[in-house]
Order: sequence, then C-alpha cells, then structure tokens
Amino acid sequence: MVELQNSKALFSEFPGNIYAVSVSTERDHTNLKKQLNLDYPLVSDDKLELIRKVELVDPNAPKSLRGFAVLDKDGNVLHSQELDPFGNEAANIFSYAAELLTNE
Repeated sequence: MVELQNSKALFSEFPGNIYAVSVSTERDHTNLKKQLNLDYPLVSDDKLELIRKVELVDPNAPKSLRGFAVLDKDGNVLHSQELDPFGNEAANIFSYAAELLTNE
C-alpha cells in the first residue's frame, strides 16, 4: 500500500478510479490509512465478492492475493493479474490499465 501511495503522482494521469481492495474491515482500513498516511480509497470486501470476480482469491485462505484488476465503467473485468510486489511495477500497471480503459 505504501508503494501505491509512493506512485500517487501517476493517479492524476490515470483515466479511471483507483482503489485498494482487501478483506480487512473498514475500521482496519481507517486505522491503516492514518498509520501509513494514505490518501487513496481502501475498500473492504469481507465477503470476497469483488475479489472473487477479479479472480484474486488466495486458494489457501479466505483473503485476497496481491495484484491488480481493471474494470470498465459497467464493472466488467478487462484484466486481472496476481502481482507481488505491486509497487515495483506500479508505473507499468498504470500505463497498461490506462491503455485498456482508453480502448474500451
């Protein structure tokens, strides 16, 4: 999450919305945002609905895998990929996702 925060300069160039999604509770997210000084939205998916939809569920535990997904404005999954650590590839992910959304 810190890696994503460190890449926030790319947010303004991105033609969509950026969220971090996990099974953590809203309370945990609020505490984490304060602790790490994050200024992008954290979304709680404790029922794994979106995480399942983008196929980023850990097969060994009821939690999400690290990765990214690109959804269009109607919620259709354009791309989903497990990627750990995310931060090392943030610039490439943003440009790839922007291209997908622009071509949509």
